[in-house]
Amino acid sequence: MTAREYLGQVKALDDLINAKERELYKLRLSATSVSSTTFGEKVQTGGENRSMLIVDKIIIMQEEINSEIDRLVDLKAEIRAKISRVYNPQFVALLTDKYINGLTLDQIAEKMEITDKTACRWHGEALQIFRKENNMV
Repeated sequence: MTAREYLGQVKALDDLINAKERELYKLRLSATSVSSTTFGEKVQTGGENRSMLIVDKIIIMQEEINSEIDRLVDLKAEIRAKISRVYNPQFVALLTDKYINGLTLDQIAEKMEITDKTACRWHGEALQIFRKENNMV
């Protein structure tokens, strides 16, 4: 795994959590939707079973999301510790903003008040130092 792939795990896991949260939202909408009432002869439709299945899915999905969030917190702490090995504080800030906070290089350049070209160059240099300090490919 390259340094960039290693650092990119945060975004991938964050994207996965967001996708699961969207899925959970849709499940909750399904669980709260109101079905129409029919009058006359009562027929066993299994509506309660469907509702219970949705509730079970909601619980399972919430547990999965909580587990993924725990993994994300741990991964960010691990990556933060490895980024801190980079001796240049500007590079540490750049790597943290890019890979922990999810900013683009353009946003980082603006925040750090440097040119886009400088941000790109610093990113490359910071990755080289990160690889060396963490014994990565």
